[in-house]
Amino acid sequence: MNIRADSNSPDQTQQIGKMIGQSLLGREIILLCGELGAGKTLLTKGIAAGLAIDPDLVVSPTFTLLNRYDGRFPLFHIDLYRLGETAAIDMPEIDDHIDLGIIVVEWAQFLAHSYFGLHNSIHLDITVQGEEQRCLTLRTGLEYLATCLDQHLPRR
Repeated sequence: MNIRADSNSPDQTQQIGKMIGQSLLGREIILLCGELGAGKTLLTKGIAAGLAIDPDLVVSPTFTLLNRYDGRFPLFHIDLYRLGETAAIDMPEIDDHIDLGIIVVEWAQFLAHSYFGLHNSIHLDITVQGEEQRCLTLRTGLEYLATCLDQHLPRR
């Protein structure tokens, strides 16, 4: 199912992330794609808030590759920016944590395509449409998430 949401501010982007985080049941992998400054880390902060994790603790793990945060479920936050296209292989950082909590991968466009086909994957593209305007396109086969978000996400 494809769901589109529009955000007109950083706060709204974070709120969308929070709605996503509140809807998660555990063991999902969220694949975030978007250009530099699109709001991937901001959305991740919102997802963390929805998992009862202080969003102020969430920072992009560009140099450490993976950060773990504990909340309603453990959140494993991965950033592939520094690896770029060399990350287009299987990632033990994902494989080792897939059953332990929720994984958010920033710069997922650099991942092997096999991750996008996982039964528990959520693919989220963030497109910059203006200084603060963003279009978020979410694709998932997870019925519970699609139903919840389809009812609650802001639309144009």
